[in-house]
Amino acid sequence: MHILLAIVAILGGAAFWWYRMRDIAGAASEAQDVAGRAWGKYKRYKFRKKAEASPVEAVEDPVAAATVMMLALIREEHEITPEIEATVKREASSVMQVDDPTELMVFSKWVVSHVTDANNVSMRYSKLWGNALNMAERRELADMVERVAASVAPLTRDQLNKVAKLRERLGLQA
Repeated sequence: MHILLAIVAILGGAAFWWYRMRDIAGAASEAQDVAGRAWGKYKRYKFRKKAEASPVEAVEDPVAAATVMMLALIREEHEITPEIEATVKREASSVMQVDDPTELMVFSKWVVSHVTDANNVSMRYSKLWGNALNMAERRELADMVERVAASVAPLTRDQLNKVAKLRERLGLQA
């Protein structure tokens, strides 16, 4: 009988430790899931901060957006020289009624340094311009962008396409 009790005790102990190990494995799996979720949350946080830090997304002023559009279109084909800056400042002063365009130029050049395509600029800011500008102001914006880009050199086919796309996004073409 004592042998039978020993076998039952050994089997009971083995069952106890088997369940105990299974619970430990479950706890380890849960800890791994929690760590994975925390890591994913951290990565999403970093990505969101990076996306929010994008200077292109930081522009909320239609005047600054217009200046960024002018410089982005020019920058695709040419370097931004002091003469180009002077032309953009003149447009900002005369057309957009900016008193001191120096700060606007510095900010716009910084934003443009993060831009790769003028089409992306017009796409990102078209809603801003649509909400803030009336139809005459939108027309003036498109004319101004084209005028400034043409002041550097004759517009290339690519630049003409981008100006046409800008006009379309502003609702100036059917």
